[in-house]
Amino acid sequence: MALIELKRITKAYQKHLITTCALSDINLQVRSGEFGEFIAIMGTSGSGKTTLLNIIGCMDIATSGTYILNGRDLSHIKEKHLSSVRGKEIAYIFQHFALIDDYTVFENVEVPLLKRPMSKAERKKRVEDSLKLVGILHLSHKRPSHISGGEKQRAAIARAIACEAGIILADEPTGALDSVTGKEIMQLFVELNRKGKTIILVTHDKAIASYAKRLITIQDGRILNDEML
Repeated sequence: MALIELKRITKAYQKHLITTCALSDINLQVRSGEFGEFIAIMGTSGSGKTTLLNIIGCMDIATSGTYILNGRDLSHIKEKHLSSVRGKEIAYIFQHFALIDDYTVFENVEVPLLKRPMSKAERKKRVEDSLKLVGILHLSHKRPSHISGGEKQRAAIARAIACEAGIILADEPTGALDSVTGKEIMQLFVELNRKGKTIILVTHDKAIASYAKRLITIQDGRILNDEML
């Protein structure tokens, strides 16, 4: 059984009586398994790659088609139920980190866990374990404005890890970083994949895509190519 299955997914936007098709007839399977897939999605600006990632991440809903996650059809599920999928089964890492400026690094990582049925001690341990894994436990009490871009991205990754979601999505995760820090972040994704996480990331950079095991190229809202690396 596939972990993720998209069947004939279409996404259209309408503005001032003009319809724009962002995705058209997308068919995609992401395999389940002990080790998880590591997929890079590439395409030019406006090709539909981020729209595709948002639909996979339950951040957006397809206009038509079928989306099956872990054997469950999410195609017609209500938004309030989709929110329960986000964070529990799928964690999303944004290009510009999406950290809350007034919170410490620890508090930012803790946020998705606050509504979970767990003790404060358990929550604290999970946050600290996640920060330790990405190498920034010593920055727990710093605020985002006092740490570097690479450290912010590590905090965003730690937040995703703390959720214990099996699928991690990342939209241009190195786009705001220098090349050296970008390589460090990509090595971290490689390690997470080795630990069994399924990684799907969007990038415009071939060097970043080369870290993945599978490359999907999007053009004009359609899958142009799908190859193993």
